[in-house]
Amino acid sequence: MASISLPLNIMETSRVAPQPGTTTNRAPLPFTFFDVFWINLPPVDRLFFYPYRHPTAHFISSHLPSLKHSLSLALATYPLAGGYHLKPGTDGELEHYYKEGDTVSFTVAECVDGQFEDLASNHERDVSQLDCLVPLLPKSGDDEELKPVFAVQVTVFPEQGIVIGTSLHHTVCDGSTSMQFMHTWAETCLSGVLSSSRVPVFDRSLVSDPSNLYSFFYNETQKMLKSAPKRVFKPRSDLVVATFTFRQWHIQGLKQLVSTKAEQRKMSSFHCSTIVIAFAYIWSCFVQAKGIDSSKRACIGIAADVRARIQPPIPVEYFGNCIVICLASANVADLIQNDGIVMAAKAISKAVAQPSERLKSARNWMQEYAPFAGVPVLTVAGSPKFRAYDIDFGFGRPTKVEIISATKAGAMSVAESRDEEGGVEIGIAFPKDEMDCFRKCFSNGLKLVSE
Repeated sequence: MASISLPLNIMETSRVAPQPGTTTNRAPLPFTFFDVFWINLPPVDRLFFYPYRHPTAHFISSHLPSLKHSLSLALATYPLAGGYHLKPGTDGELEHYYKEGDTVSFTVAECVDGQFEDLASNHERDVSQLDCLVPLLPKSGDDEELKPVFAVQVTVFPEQGIVIGTSLHHTVCDGSTSMQFMHTWAETCLSGVLSSSRVPVFDRSLVSDPSNLYSFFYNETQKMLKSAPKRVFKPRSDLVVATFTFRQWHIQGLKQLVSTKAEQRKMSSFHCSTIVIAFAYIWSCFVQAKGIDSSKRACIGIAADVRARIQPPIPVEYFGNCIVICLASANVADLIQNDGIVMAAKAISKAVAQPSERLKSARNWMQEYAPFAGVPVLTVAGSPKFRAYDIDFGFGRPTKVEIISATKAGAMSVAESRDEEGGVEIGIAFPKDEMDCFRKCFSNGLKLVSE
């Protein structure tokens, strides 16, 4: 499938600084081992689609100023201007740093010939077209200079809609923090004053590191960087992304199905939450769509927030990364059988049962993927808990939210259902032939459950 870029007209490229006088005493934020783990990975790119039935000129005059002003206010609280660098005079101590004058890149583009409703739909869309809506993080000229971590692009489809795209480096913060920031920015845009509903916590002493995992992860990431210094992530050009939704009654029916099948097999009991069921079902379909050799083992990597799980607990408002990757694995032969969701659910339930225990084996995290070399690995980005569809800048609720970086990297993005409480929305990308197989598996399996 040939990819065709969107016809974008870049109307403005500007810089947005934190509200003057609010950042003079901002101290650098040292990286923790949670942060440095992500140093070599691409940024997280999100797209928020909003209906907008006005011409571009109306947006420029009526809404762009408030978007920029509210971003300036939000940046006064969330230190996303600036970037990260090696702390001067140290060997390997990374820190997030802001100096007066640092800004965030803010691009305004127009797409006259694009079809907004098509791009914001659930059916298959060209990943390369969606990628045009993502801002590029500015490049730093020297490795020792400050590396920018956040950028924004707003694309106007005249008389159709608006897409707010963000690119955020994962070393700065995880999904929980980044979505708290987006909620704050949107609430501030609506009210005109800085929202105080979420006040970030920056205390790095909250993250205990008695085993010096920071040094271990830093050294490992540097080894990887030196072994492939010119490696550039390039997704396949034939990828299409589609959205699949579990309605609440789908989830309940699948839970009952798994429970019944597990009892028939006399399997030991395991917790079967909404997320476990959704991930298990998608994983089983993913393995079939990829046509993985039935003699192999497959795995799925799931990010788990451990703020509330470690001792002492870390506040939910903590700014930074505080997640571990829980790895579940199973025989492909078990996943592709009719009851594959049962085996998948059991493996995932076991893997995510005690995420804080993953810290005990943190030095093995990178090596754990070795047995799956050559086998497509499914990973997960996002969470229904982030309430992505509640982010309203004054245009109403989004019609679609995409984590486009996840789909490009072979991961699935997860959010709450926009239209139904208790539902789950999954975004996933494949080459066209694999997407056809995945869609068939997804639809046929859900026929086993009914309202």
